[in-house]
Amino acid sequence: MRLPVTGDGRFWALAFLGLGLPACLALAWIGLTGETPSALAVCGRLAGIAAFLGLGLAALALATRGRAALFALLCFPASLAAASGPDGPVLALAALAAALLSPRPMTGRHGSARRAGAALAIALVVLARPACAPLVGMLLVPFPPPGRRVRAWRERLPLAALALLPALLPALPPALLPAASPGLPPPGAAGGGLVSLPVPLPGFLTGVWAAALLVPPVALRRGPLPPPAERLWLSGCALLGLWLAVLPQALAPAGGLGGMQARDLLPLAPMLILAFARGRIGTAAALRWPALLPVLAAAPDAVVLPMIALRA
Repeated sequence: MRLPVTGDGRFWALAFLGLGLPACLALAWIGLTGETPSALAVCGRLAGIAAFLGLGLAALALATRGRAALFALLCFPASLAAASGPDGPVLALAALAAALLSPRPMTGRHGSARRAGAALAIALVVLARPACAPLVGMLLVPFPPPGRRVRAWRERLPLAALALLPALLPALPPALLPAASPGLPPPGAAGGGLVSLPVPLPGFLTGVWAAALLVPPVALRRGPLPPPAERLWLSGCALLGLWLAVLPQALAPAGGLGGMQARDLLPLAPMLILAFARGRIGTAAALRWPALLPVLAAAPDAVVLPMIALRA
């Protein structure tokens, strides 16, 4: 069954706003229970949620391929849990950069503007998280044809260098970032690891999310993949980012990866989405029903999490 609306950016943007907003607010409320937060802390969390939702909406509206995967990434429970802290805008900026670089081919003034916007988004991510510097690799795709390589590299390499400059600066001080993600356990504490939720989700939601993340890549096999060289390049950049994120944890005095959390790795996922997102066939915006699985997975979160917040 083909669904004409699921290839439209407005559909994904409205679904993200309608399902992501109640879940983000519920998780922020859960994080405030048992506390007496100041008005400044509450405003900081609301500002983080607004930035996450605004950047996520822009990413879904501007993407030309991979919208279902970007939606799933932004509505992933760990992403929503980080939305009101400094990690939420970082993830949304990485998703926006991938969305801006999704057209194939990318030519003309719009192509230059998209690449410049992506460079700015990546620079902000690298400023907040220097370990995300491999995101710069997205600026070099799609690879130019042989006859245009010199001109293309002359335009892209300076942008990549500018996006990398923040990696030479200290990370943003805590005073310039939104309040910490609500309810997240400190590194190494019980309930840490790769789970970044202040409350455990019911088991059936875990199964729904597993289907939402695993089924669409297998079922939605229409349209061409990027060339193998680009897939290998972006996958290598993602592996380099993973190594840069894991290395400080492994070299810490305590050793091990007990402080690693899902929100530390999520900003690298847009590179893999850009590497494996298929292009459209013709001009039709329709997709088959598996594209809706991320929406079906996010819908229970928007109901269950507010119920948990009301109980708390």
